Amino acid sequence: MLRATFKSLLARKTRLALSMLAVVVGVSFVTGTLVLTDTLNKTFDSLFAGIDKNVSVAVRAVNQIDASSEAGRPPLPASIVATLTKVDGVRAATGSVQGQAVLIDPRTGKPAGGDNAPPGIGANWTGGDPTSTQEIVTGRAPKTGEIAVDGSTVRSMHLALGARIAVQTKGAPATYTLVGTFRIGGQDSLGGAAVTAFDTATAQRVLLAPDQFNAVHLAAAPGLGQEELRARIAATLPAGVQAITGKQLADENASAIQQAIGGFSTFLLIFAAISVFVGAFIIFNTFTMLVAQRVRELALLRAIGASRRQVQLSLQVEAALVGAAGATVGLVFGAGLAVLLRTAVGAFGVDLPSGSLVFETRTIIIAYAVGIVITSVAAFVPARKAASVPPIAAMRDTYVLPTRSLRLRAISGLVLTGLGVLLLAVGAASAGKSAAGAVGGGAAAIFLGVATLSPLLSVPVIRVLGRPFVAAFGTTGHLARQNAMRNPRRTASTASALMIGLALVSAFSILGQSIKESVRTTVQNSLGADYYLTAKGFGTGFSGQVARDIATRPGVGVATGLRGGLAKVEGRTVQLLAGDPAGLLQVLAIKKVDGDLHNLNDRTLLVDEATATDRHLRVGQAITVTYPDGTDKLTVAGIYKKSQVAGSWIVSTGQYARHSTQDLDLFVLVKRADGADPAAVRAVIDTAVKPYATVEVRDQSEFVAQQEKQVDQLLGFIYVLLALAVIIALFGIVNTLALSVIERTREIGLLRAVGMSRSQMRAMVVMESTIISVFGAVLGVAVGSVFGWALTKALASQGISTFAYPSPTIITVIGVGILLGVLAAVFPALRAARMDILRAISTT
Repeated sequence: MLRATFKSLLARKTRLALSMLAVVVGVSFVTGTLVLTDTLNKTFDSLFAGIDKNVSVAVRAVNQIDASSEAGRPPLPASIVATLTKVDGVRAATGSVQGQAVLIDPRTGKPAGGDNAPPGIGANWTGGDPTSTQEIVTGRAPKTGEIAVDGSTVRSMHLALGARIAVQTKGAPATYTLVGTFRIGGQDSLGGAAVTAFDTATAQRVLLAPDQFNAVHLAAAPGLGQEELRARIAATLPAGVQAITGKQLADENASAIQQAIGGFSTFLLIFAAISVFVGAFIIFNTFTMLVAQRVRELALLRAIGASRRQVQLSLQVEAALVGAAGATVGLVFGAGLAVLLRTAVGAFGVDLPSGSLVFETRTIIIAYAVGIVITSVAAFVPARKAASVPPIAAMRDTYVLPTRSLRLRAISGLVLTGLGVLLLAVGAASAGKSAAGAVGGGAAAIFLGVATLSPLLSVPVIRVLGRPFVAAFGTTGHLARQNAMRNPRRTASTASALMIGLALVSAFSILGQSIKESVRTTVQNSLGADYYLTAKGFGTGFSGQVARDIATRPGVGVATGLRGGLAKVEGRTVQLLAGDPAGLLQVLAIKKVDGDLHNLNDRTLLVDEATATDRHLRVGQAITVTYPDGTDKLTVAGIYKKSQVAGSWIVSTGQYARHSTQDLDLFVLVKRADGADPAAVRAVIDTAVKPYATVEVRDQSEFVAQQEKQVDQLLGFIYVLLALAVIIALFGIVNTLALSVIERTREIGLLRAVGMSRSQMRAMVVMESTIISVFGAVLGVAVGSVFGWALTKALASQGISTFAYPSPTIITVIGVGILLGVLAAVFPALRAARMDILRAISTT
């Protein structure tokens, strides 16, 4: 039987190749994602291990919000360095300063690396200290009024030693002289971020505060381990200060990057799963048709003594071999995909250190598991049918495999679809992660339910979809429609593969259009600003001096900065919004429910109605707010209606500044004075922000357009990933039609013998393919519309307040279905038209 299995595979290698392609694409996607993730994780592990290799212990203030996060962590007084130096076992202690510092390219006036570059990093120069891995490559270390810059940035910006370069820190931009280039931990680049080193006093002044450090790094005496030194240091520290080992520091730094990599990896793996899911339909279809075409061969095997189990096992082995071959090719292509993805990461400004791709054993196991398991599972039902072929069928040319009633499919399909609709309803009525999970589960159930029901839907729907073809092409169109309806299961399986891809395209189109409409509505109804100032690229903010400066300019009525971050209110982590009380209420259209919103000051806060109800808060109540550096008691001054822009908690800028060393705004909202000329005010604002290269100015329409552009960019990326699933579905249609042509060889010969021309034959196959594709597109649009609606409702808490249906995009999706039908039919149509009539008629 094994020999027969291999001969069968070799005899049908062309027919199985398209099925193998489905496995190849899915496995490539899975493999590429895993290889990229492992490579990036190892790269950043090595990078931070190298940077912190000389640090035995790090001393820093405790972050009351997130123990491992540097965001908002309070600084340490410089005097602690001398204290730590005296601890037994400390060979050296070095104060570390780090903050935001953006180099301004002197040629373009733009931030180093462009708008998509990682945020610039500023640090104090510690090269030569026992704890440091900074080392000068060219030039010398910086002194007052000077800087050194990492080698990669100097090369990319074509800078020369002695050049005068503007640097944007937490205050107004200042110009420094470039006196050296350096590397950190043996690397010229820190993940693509431009790193600027100042002398320590300057770094403290422009990045943090005079006589303060973010942390102190300690080097142990020879023979003393990190844990032992950490224990000695911890025993001497005051409350609110902690000590961690150098290894813990490196792991924390790498972990922050790895979390982002993990999210990106999960995102890609979801689309890989979709591709594999679509491929399963194609594999099922292929083996079903191959079994139907090999009835006589299978019956002969039974007649000469093969058992049912041997026949089924033979088909399962064929499927497993196809899966293994597809997985092998997929592994090779996956490595290439990982290289492409890594290049794409570099295009976003992340300059990765060189290194080979990481192929973990787990990746190889998963690749073969995906390829073999998916094909084996998809081929299980066809293999069972193959085992049911009786030996007597070898003597009959007209034997056809029996088909079961569609009643069971109808029941199971209705149950799955009903469950999916229920989950979608629950998700649409809920909020948060549970809502998204319910919608995702509901979508999967509906996909399976509709795919199960599609054989029952195919005949009536195709009868309607095929009418235009009958009206336009007469008998040829009628034959095409009949061919599409002839085998409902086959047609439905082929269409379902296409349905999934186009349904997801439709759903995300609806979500994207709804997001854009929600942004437009929110800006118009919830913001009263005329101009919006934001930071470019991945910057974390810009100087609060920008808002203060613009507020004094002629024609400006209000200019208020918005900033914020994480805090804990009565023990629960929340997101705070901070703004100037005098201008905040003029640019944010928030409506009072209770209290007086104008009573916001440095000792009070505002809370939205839903949160106040949930936490049983009332006006005048004192509550505890915890920041990274400690706690404050604030009084609820007012309660307002829920606002997508303002969030749930508002404090004053003064209150927030008490607990932050960074004078950085995330946004600045500007409102013109009554009667002021818009063009004149815009010119005044542009002039005010010109020194700040990281700040962009937009009016209301430009701001909305920019938000919509970001949505379109994300959708474009998603469409590219979904295109893989659609391409796999295209292969499935080609495969189905090609096998169908082989299956109908004698019928095609008879049609040609009674007068059907080659062109009519080609047209018939093309129309059959088009009808099947349109059927899949119609199902996809219907399912995708429901999914998109539920997804939009489930994300209402994230600011998606408006449901919008993108009719032009949906029409395009159906058009894509028609185009795919035509493309998929090219090869099968040519093959059908070129058949020799006499040979076709004589085929049994």
